[in-house]
Amino acid sequence: MKIFKGLLSILFASLVGFSARAELSLKAADGWLETAWAEWYAAPGVKAYNAYVSEAGTGAWTRLDGELIRSYGAYGRADALGLKAGTYRMKIVPVVDGNEVTADAVETPDLYVRAHDRTGYAHFGRPTEGLFEGVGGYKNDGTLKDDAIVLYVSSENAKTISVTWPYTTTQQKTYTGFYGIIEGYRKCLNGGGMTRPLVIRLIGTVTDKDMDNLRFGQGLDIKGEKEYTEFPFTLEGVGNDATIYGFGVQFSQVTGVEMRNIGIMLCKDDGVEMNKHNSHIWVHNLDVFYGQVGSDADQVKGDGAIDIKYSSYCTVAYNHFFDNGKCCLIDPSKSYGSETPADYLSYHHNWFDHADSRLPRCRHGKAFHVYNNYYDGNGEYGVGLASNACTFVESNWFRNCRYPIINSGQGTDKNLVDAKTSKKGLLSGEDGGVCKFWNNHVEGAKSFITQKDNYGSNLYDAYMVDSRDEVIPESVKALKAELVKTPTTYSNFDTTPGMIYDCTPDPTDEVPAIVTGQYGAGRCQKGDFAWEFDNATEDANTNVIAALKTALTNYRTSRQPGFTGDQSLIPELIYGTDDESLPCYNIRGQRIAPSAKGIVIRRGQKTLNR
Repeated sequence: MKIFKGLLSILFASLVGFSARAELSLKAADGWLETAWAEWYAAPGVKAYNAYVSEAGTGAWTRLDGELIRSYGAYGRADALGLKAGTYRMKIVPVVDGNEVTADAVETPDLYVRAHDRTGYAHFGRPTEGLFEGVGGYKNDGTLKDDAIVLYVSSENAKTISVTWPYTTTQQKTYTGFYGIIEGYRKCLNGGGMTRPLVIRLIGTVTDKDMDNLRFGQGLDIKGEKEYTEFPFTLEGVGNDATIYGFGVQFSQVTGVEMRNIGIMLCKDDGVEMNKHNSHIWVHNLDVFYGQVGSDADQVKGDGAIDIKYSSYCTVAYNHFFDNGKCCLIDPSKSYGSETPADYLSYHHNWFDHADSRLPRCRHGKAFHVYNNYYDGNGEYGVGLASNACTFVESNWFRNCRYPIINSGQGTDKNLVDAKTSKKGLLSGEDGGVCKFWNNHVEGAKSFITQKDNYGSNLYDAYMVDSRDEVIPESVKALKAELVKTPTTYSNFDTTPGMIYDCTPDPTDEVPAIVTGQYGAGRCQKGDFAWEFDNATEDANTNVIAALKTALTNYRTSRQPGFTGDQSLIPELIYGTDDESLPCYNIRGQRIAPSAKGIVIRRGQKTLNR
């Protein structure tokens, strides 16, 4: 009988292996920006998989965290994050009864990974090594910073995920929940015990109802303990479907923070707001959709998409804006004084996809750089110079943008009336500014006036230069300059050493293809929510598109609960501390302090630290 049972076990194992070998096959795989991914059709009877990534030609395979392996019903997906530019391969291995069936593994062809574009003010003047290298929890080469903490947040654990961190050099504290952990990170940085970068990776959709807390019921507050706190933190999405639903994100008093590869749907206030006393924030590769209806008449599509208030040295790049109304406001409050302006800001390679206005709206700053953006059917205006603004607009593509440049009180704006507010001009009659305009493509505009159109002194929207390095004379100033104490002239920040980063814009005629392409604006693979606008009806439309709003309201993730990554390949429990100099993880694969008590994982083995 024992021999018979043994034969049955061998036969069953061989059948499982054959089934996996016959059915496990790749669905798709590709490289993206510092990321590679693979999808495969699920094999019958296989509940878990391991995934590996290898730099091509090295022969060394690195196993991915289990949370990076997810189920979508008929297929599975794994994403390898934190890769430097290069060529990689991925391997998917089925796991049966806790054992890898290596004979049935599938391997991708070569996957080509590109680096993120780190051009812009967010990276200007930042350290090039150490804890505060670049911006966020990654090094400038795209790999995780040394000793970085990586946490995974999903709808299932947003309220319950818990960490124990050093609050001071001698005291530890426990923090629970998505919001609570970010609060804890702030406190531990301030207490002096935390000296490690933090990366939070978002899995699937996290809604406002999933959250442990929200600031004023509106959003996730990423806040430093005091003004301009160095905050080596990245909030990023995994794959093509990471989504924040029903809330937004606010940054306050932080320096060196990154947010990327996330969709934002139906937020209550702003999608992203850089609120006050921030610097060197990098917001990129987001998909930003309608917000919830606000209290004002011009908030039917929500309030702001990405707003910047009293923050400097920030980059807003490679974001895809879907028919947003009031898109990108730059608005430093006078009450904060001249020491906290919203200045030194970069907007590049964004896809303003039928977004209406504020692309961006510039106020009170001497260095706004707007380049290589695709203005695609915009019903109101593109770049707005509202008050005391110096803006360099270069190498953008304007297609059916009603008013590419609006300069408050002059040029096109001088005789306009805002249909929604009935006020004179689209920019509330403010003081205007000076726009340097170089090498842009404009087609289908209702009105666009430069000084070369000879309408009169300072009656134009933008000052069109004949070369990129042309210096604009002081005689060029905002029309309403005589009404303000400090006349607005152009700062020539773009030609002044020390005021701008090195930058070679992409050729203007390549902008639409680059921005809408695989490595352009928006999430990985352009996200999991597709929407194609009807240019014939939507280019000039500034009202809510009912079908788009309904689709967003009905959006649900296709990710299945839980993860398909196997965590059972860790061998027997070992007692003792082992070598505490080695990286240490908890049973979820999250990196923890080597001195942590309880069951930890070191060198791929379970260890009980007493």
